[in-house]
Amino acid sequence: MSWAYGLIVRIRNAMYGHGRGIHRVPLPVISVGNITVGGTGKTPLVTWIVRQLRESGHNPAIVMRGYASVDPSKADEVVEYHDQLQEIDIVVGADRYANITSYIANGGQADCFVMDDGFQHRRLHRDLDIVVLDFLRNALVERMLPAGWLREPIEGLKRAHAFVVSHASQKNPTYAQSVDAIAGKEPISWTSHHWTKLHLHYSQGQTTEELDWLMGKKVAVRLGIGYPGPVIEALVRLGAKISLQLPAGDHQPFTVSEIEILISASKSVDAIVMTLKDWVKARDIVDLTKLHCPVVVPNLVLEIVDGDEELKTLILSVFK
Repeated sequence: MSWAYGLIVRIRNAMYGHGRGIHRVPLPVISVGNITVGGTGKTPLVTWIVRQLRESGHNPAIVMRGYASVDPSKADEVVEYHDQLQEIDIVVGADRYANITSYIANGGQADCFVMDDGFQHRRLHRDLDIVVLDFLRNALVERMLPAGWLREPIEGLKRAHAFVVSHASQKNPTYAQSVDAIAGKEPISWTSHHWTKLHLHYSQGQTTEELDWLMGKKVAVRLGIGYPGPVIEALVRLGAKISLQLPAGDHQPFTVSEIEILISASKSVDAIVMTLKDWVKARDIVDLTKLHCPVVVPNLVLEIVDGDEELKTLILSVFK
């Protein structure tokens, strides 16, 4: 099945490789994507890019599909971007070329677009194609779906303009050489994700605590993200004791049974931990008055540990 799927993807890529079916919009497009299913850290990087563009005097809009939601405009990542970036235009829908065209025609004020999860969306021309590679899950040795995690054959990396490595504490020359051997270029930047503080949500309101608040606390976790490993590792590193972990798929909506389980678990734990992506779905349907402990949402930030200026220069090059 992996071989058959890979063949279909190769045929599709060959078609786009000849320029067929690709449409341009009159403003620069920066795509942030990956080559595997599951999370690699695209959302924090898109947020970072938007902030850099704003600091340079530009007015970017985010373009995305809007996964796992009846109303794509209310998908978890759409709400998360609005929370993080405030006054940001977000163009949502499966046909990103048509949606951008409509946005511009209806007076949208953006002067560029940042496309979230766009590497496989070949229909829209992009001026800069950035692929995020997760250092903790080596895509270079993976197999195609369904046997492995690859969305497309690994040689697809050759069409990327630049690579950003996530979940890396420092530049790794060996890994950089492995990327270069496959894609013809080394990663331009290396990034780390870390928590700066904790937002505690009670029925009476919200408080903020330092990370050491978790030390010795018994927690339940519900993580509807592509790869929960780094969150679990961070909790253990901070001294939390995980009493319950609810399995959930990426972008998975909360179910009635999950909420009942969390309410029951709240009687015997000190906190329920979830990411911001989970919290923006939960906050409208979870009755905090029924919980016996707070919902804790870590504040996640992206740090460029190597290649900061190189990445900034690359992003701004789309305007030249």
